[in-house]
Amino acid sequence: MAFSDVMNSLREEEERLTKQLSGIRAAMTALGSNLGYIVTGRGPKPGRKRGRPGHAPALSADGVSPRESAEPRKRRTMSAKARAAISRAQKIRWAKQKAGAK
Repeated sequence: MAFSDVMNSLREEEERLTKQLSGIRAAMTALGSNLGYIVTGRGPKPGRKRGRPGHAPALSADGVSPRESAEPRKRRTMSAKARAAISRAQKIRWAKQKAGAK
């Protein structure tokens, strides 16, 4: 067998293995994160997420999501006076609840 024949057969084998590997990768991608559940039968069921479901962001008049805007949202801050007022109101609610439990 000549050197060129050996090289040709190796290239053919490489192409065959590349196709086989891409098929395996596609199958793994299709299974995705469900693979652990499928194999063991334990863990979260496929398609279910824990916690509260999210909601879709409201669209503006021009149909653009507010999160797609260029500027990041500024965090709202409360004044010390507002925080103190909320704290006082909550303490009053707790006191009423505690008095009602006796």
